[in-house]
Amino acid sequence: MEVPHLTEQHVLAESIRSRTGFWRRQFAASVTRPQVIFDISFGVIGPILCFVFDPIVFRDGLGGAPLLSDYRNFVYLFSGLQITLLCFWLLTGPAWRVWNKLIGGMLLCGGIFCAVVGVGLAPFSFIGLFIYGIGVFGFTPFLTAIVYLRNSSRALRAEKVGAAGVAEALIPVAGMLLVAGLPLLLSMQIHLIVSRGVSEILEGDSQHATFAAHRLAPLRFFADSELDPIVNAYIATSDEKRKELLKSCYLEITGRSIERRATIFRD
Repeated sequence: MEVPHLTEQHVLAESIRSRTGFWRRQFAASVTRPQVIFDISFGVIGPILCFVFDPIVFRDGLGGAPLLSDYRNFVYLFSGLQITLLCFWLLTGPAWRVWNKLIGGMLLCGGIFCAVVGVGLAPFSFIGLFIYGIGVFGFTPFLTAIVYLRNSSRALRAEKVGAAGVAEALIPVAGMLLVAGLPLLLSMQIHLIVSRGVSEILEGDSQHATFAAHRLAPLRFFADSELDPIVNAYIATSDEKRKELLKSCYLEITGRSIERRATIFRD
């Protein structure tokens, strides 16, 4: 059976493709199905799995204190916002120029952030890779950075009718400030609320302590590492009535037993 000859157009297309570099294809304006699958896998699913199975960076899954617990709320809020923006961009694609530039700056901020996090975690990732075998998750931020930088590049280069001129250069900067500023302000506000609540539990009477614990319960996901003063007070006091109050408040906020946390502190 005779094999049909390739058309001239097909040969030309293959020739152009062969001369196009790998990275240039990854950041080209045209979107391919494998790229979308990669973006969803490492821009959405990958970061979520990293947070869920995090044993040491923001959570104390291995029994010790987390490495970056002070930055946990900001990172969670920032990452959640970035994942939402990426999903929205992948679903809708380019729109009017101002929006393209705005979301392009936002995703650019996410890409830079992921790259910096990946570099910062690299030493711990190598250690975890050889000791626990889970250090491979520490390299996910580098792949996530590629996802956000690629989609940022496409958004910034999208050609749509809209604003032009000097404003066009300021819009991405505004997007970067907005996407970083909102999680920062929100995390600071959460910190203030939790700090005040913990102070009421430690210094107030049983009624005020119980009310404060009930008020902090909706923030349990963000308040975990900031509740350690309650655990320290539980360990230090010999008053059984006081112990029961602190135990009850901790259980109300976290849904977990304070004894388990106290055991980690004593080790």
